[in-house]
Amino acid sequence: MNRESVWSKALPVVCLAALLLACFHRVLFDDQQFAYRDAAHFYYPLYERVQREWNAGRWPLWEPEENAGMPLMGNPTAAVLYPGKVVYAIFPYAWAARLYIVAHVALAFGAMFALMRSLGASWTASGLSSLAYTFGGPILFQYCNIIYLVGAAWLPLGFLAVDRYVRRGSRRSLVLLAVVLTMQTLGGDPQASYLLGLCSVAYSAGAAWTHGRGFRGAEESDRPSRGKRRAAWLVALAILWTVVTLVMARFAPSLRPHYNPPSPTPALLWMSWVPTLVLALWAVVAIAYFSRKKPTSERKTLWRLVCGLGCAAILAGAMTAAQLLPVAEFTQQTVRAAQEGPHEIYPFSVEPYRLVELFWPNVFGTYFSGNASWLDRLQLGKDRGKVWVPTHYIGGAAVILAIAAFSFRRGDPARVWFSWIVAVTVVGSFGAYTSPIWATRFVADKLSPGTPPIGDLDPANGTPLRKDGFLRDGDGGAYWAMTTFLPGFRQFRFPAKLMTFSVLGIAVLGGLGWDDLTRGRSRRVVRLALGLLGVSTLLAIVVLVGRGPILQWLEKGPQSSAFGPFEPQTAYRETLTALVQAALAAAALIAIVRTFTRRPALAGAAVLVLATIDLTLANRRMIATVPQSLFETPPEVLAHIEKAEKEKPADGPFRIHRSPIWNPPGWLTHSSTDRVRDFMIWERGTIQPKYGINYGVEYTHTIGVAELYDYEWYFGGFPFSTSPEFARSLGIKPGEKVVYFPRRSFDMWNTRYFILPSFTSDWMDEDRGFAAFVFDSEIIVPQKEGPDTPESTAKAREWVETKDYQIRRNRRWFPRAWIVHGAVELPKITGLTREARTAPMMDIMYDDQDPIWRDPTRVSRNPHEVAWIEEADAITLAPFTRRTPVRPSEKVQVAYPESTRVELTATLETPGIVVLADVYYPGWKLTIDGQPASVYRVNRMMRGAALAAGTHKLVYTYEPMSFRIGLAVTVVGLVATLGLASLAIRRPRTPLPWTQGGPTEGE
Repeated sequence: MNRESVWSKALPVVCLAALLLACFHRVLFDDQQFAYRDAAHFYYPLYERVQREWNAGRWPLWEPEENAGMPLMGNPTAAVLYPGKVVYAIFPYAWAARLYIVAHVALAFGAMFALMRSLGASWTASGLSSLAYTFGGPILFQYCNIIYLVGAAWLPLGFLAVDRYVRRGSRRSLVLLAVVLTMQTLGGDPQASYLLGLCSVAYSAGAAWTHGRGFRGAEESDRPSRGKRRAAWLVALAILWTVVTLVMARFAPSLRPHYNPPSPTPALLWMSWVPTLVLALWAVVAIAYFSRKKPTSERKTLWRLVCGLGCAAILAGAMTAAQLLPVAEFTQQTVRAAQEGPHEIYPFSVEPYRLVELFWPNVFGTYFSGNASWLDRLQLGKDRGKVWVPTHYIGGAAVILAIAAFSFRRGDPARVWFSWIVAVTVVGSFGAYTSPIWATRFVADKLSPGTPPIGDLDPANGTPLRKDGFLRDGDGGAYWAMTTFLPGFRQFRFPAKLMTFSVLGIAVLGGLGWDDLTRGRSRRVVRLALGLLGVSTLLAIVVLVGRGPILQWLEKGPQSSAFGPFEPQTAYRETLTALVQAALAAAALIAIVRTFTRRPALAGAAVLVLATIDLTLANRRMIATVPQSLFETPPEVLAHIEKAEKEKPADGPFRIHRSPIWNPPGWLTHSSTDRVRDFMIWERGTIQPKYGINYGVEYTHTIGVAELYDYEWYFGGFPFSTSPEFARSLGIKPGEKVVYFPRRSFDMWNTRYFILPSFTSDWMDEDRGFAAFVFDSEIIVPQKEGPDTPESTAKAREWVETKDYQIRRNRRWFPRAWIVHGAVELPKITGLTREARTAPMMDIMYDDQDPIWRDPTRVSRNPHEVAWIEEADAITLAPFTRRTPVRPSEKVQVAYPESTRVELTATLETPGIVVLADVYYPGWKLTIDGQPASVYRVNRMMRGAALAAGTHKLVYTYEPMSFRIGLAVTVVGLVATLGLASLAIRRPRTPLPWTQGGPTEGE
């Protein structure tokens, strides 16, 4: 083996090491920790919570700290059983959090390299694809949303397994595919597994349809007339789709169910039963296709392929059952499974114009070192678009080579497969922006001041379902079609996640494009590179010459964000730098391609070095870190609460409600050299969930991956007019509306402290409207000291600008458990529908002593005296609900010796019900004085126990049947997978029509 070949194999590893050091040197050598977005406030405390359960010798089954308790094993983002999390058991937690991310970045590189080598790519092409995929913006930025990085890291191995099975009939590949699907699901990204399955079925269908022709590299073309007919059919279908969509949008308000503002309702009656219809439709299509009397070779082949892939999926499902069954049990009770579909599906839609970021890195500016991003200047709706990743750049060389290698019909099957994957997922990632409804509303908004017949653009910060009955902007688009016609897809979120598949496809095609140079196909690459060089140079000249007008235009754009006031000068420099960098990368690629014919080894080394430098300059700034010591500092507000508790201690456990999202207003007007650090310090100091869960904080209501649908009913905000007296106390006009959160809900759920913004600029702002928490509460922090003076006023202003929080103690808080001797029977509630819950939940939440929510038509009942019970339990509980008064001697003491165990000691003078303000959830068992007893659903989401007079010991334990069954299935799945692996070793290959007589695996 010559020196050049050795160097060509070593160079990809050297480039990987260089990029790992460039991106992660601070966490590896400077005692820094990942700190942006979910990396800091979500995954760091959550994974620590999971590890604490393991360290205590328990299965991590339940988390009592959030939402009055929620499953931990059933939380898909917790990734409890993912084997990769063994790193947390081996290393100190801070180091494990770093290595977990860095290791998955390295895994993504290795998996991509293995895929490319399996496709027959050269070492250089494999290295180029791996660098572009791993350190491209959409993958690298997932360090702050680790479950999606895990899914992306395993994804190339999944495609490798599918390709080897479809093309070679490899049984070993089925085992590998099952392992990949298992790792993605256990790692917290079941959507990646789902989409990988769809891609594999599509690949199998294409293989069966071509029946081997495409696999032999056929270059035959369709007749021109056939191509024209296909194009005409596509145009006709697009027009028909657009017309039908706009007609439905026009008449949606008249087709919707009864509208009862302010609650949003489904726009169309059929929205609730479409998922069931889709499942039935797909079943009918499959049965009709495969059950014909004269099966063709095509159907036989497709059946064989699908059965193999289905076997891998079944094995993966079995191996993940211990975690998957609790996850399914949980998610089917959350807002994602609600029949009206009340969760949002369009956030983080990728604006189509952002595809230019594939060519120009950070062309819209950046915001990590100040607010220098002008993306908001190109707003496509009433609200600012949510940014999933700050850049989609994966390297100019890889993108140019990928475009040159695109092919939708001819050539190698992998090339065609990945080309279609790129096309479909890119369009899908646009989310709402592919809908004719959005396009029509957007054009109307720009051209006419009036509201079009199909409604205006979705309102800013609107609800998932429009309150005016019109369809959403994205309904009728490509992503809407995916959520409607692909079973189960609607429970996933965020169209931008499809870009992971887009980037993988582009990276693969980029590597194939490089190897095309060995076959003399360089002309197209050079033309594309010259085009990028010319356009980038021209635009750079325009930007330089038009500096004044451009700066004036930028200054009229977004003025501020949480990253500080907008910096047009910095944004201008970022855009100019992006154009120059793209031009230099294109020029370098041209020189490398010209060198290829004379010195291919040198050209290969040069393109890898180019990609490494290009990606380092473009994307390393995305990795935001802070000193590890900040994660070990106790939260500021807890010190205030501990002090308040010493002065006036509670007589039992209590919860804290922290308003979910707001930032100090001073951030809008003051720049910062490290706003990410500011985020982390302030959010941790004010215990933004989940920062408090490892400090013993129990949150009343948090918003995360999913929330139990019935529990969410307690805490939704809606507008109300206040009483004249209360309006004056708020400093607003009588009759003026405020956003109202049902105060009784927070009282009943044991909320002793409120952590709220210190001021509100708009009482209708759900993030800052805290009117419901003002009455019957006392201010703890900040306390006013002395009379108003210029100094005290300045101090108060500084507090609002920099701290912007207040702590209030609730005077109306309920204990964690109490006794009642009366009951109100609720009507039977089935399914997850709004209609069935509205009246019962309003009855539970209404309090006529509330100064905001006043309704003379309603009856107010005292939760201290009665419990709302289910219709099916009314007869059983009748002896315990005689409506006798609760006596002072009747008390309940509550203790939590561990996360899955609650112990109560209750003393009753007469038979009654002990209400525990923890969520009612499957798997909780109860013993009373050592004997098994029934757990009753009371107050719709609380736990109830029926007790005779006397003193009793109650013990609740969490023993979920879903986990027990899942664990048994997992053991069976592991044994079956090992059995298949053993069979695959002895018989590694199942001949397929196009592989018979071909080379065997490994040859």
